[in-house]
Amino acid sequence: MQANEKILIAAERLFAERGFGVSLREIAVAAGQRNHSAVQYHFGDKAGLVDALYEYRMTPLNLRRRELVAELRAHGLEGDLPALVEAYVAPLAEHILANRGASWYVRFTSRYVLSGSYRSWPYSSDHHPAVNELAGLLFEHLPTLAEERLRVLNLHIVMVLADVEQRLTEPAFDEPRAAAALADLRVTALAILTAPCIPEPEERRIPGVG
Repeated sequence: MQANEKILIAAERLFAERGFGVSLREIAVAAGQRNHSAVQYHFGDKAGLVDALYEYRMTPLNLRRRELVAELRAHGLEGDLPALVEAYVAPLAEHILANRGASWYVRFTSRYVLSGSYRSWPYSSDHHPAVNELAGLLFEHLPTLAEERLRVLNLHIVMVLADVEQRLTEPAFDEPRAAAALADLRVTALAILTAPCIPEPEERRIPGVG
């Protein structure tokens, strides 16, 4: 594993566990770097590190989500809400199950979202092109869907998956329990989408969705 990847993984864990007050020096030490300026050398500053961490994780997640979107389009399921929810949830769910105890990504994301740093989250970031596409499909097939409801949907998905990711570190939280939690997430995410929306006070805009 290259030094920059070690730094990314160490940063992900420390950010997830302790928040964004962690120093770059602490991250370098946790990554086993003798040079305490290694993070600055590879990523510049904390913002550059966070950006690189999203790029590191989101590249394969976006590829997987694009595969799912292409599949539902191929089968004429662009307006099928359960299929759209599955395309939202599945890449992250697969990631945390495949990396049980070895990934802190969703917990890192939940911290970052709640820190207020990610003000445009989730659908106007360059790191989320596949999410942008899904958001466009949801707005197209749910004409009354409000931006606030889409934000609630994403918060719900991220926070529940962060909790599942944490619980997967506990031996008692076995595969059947994890599968049940993820199945419940799919049901509740669909319920969030289909519940009546409160009208928004201003004309709806969809940042980042063409």
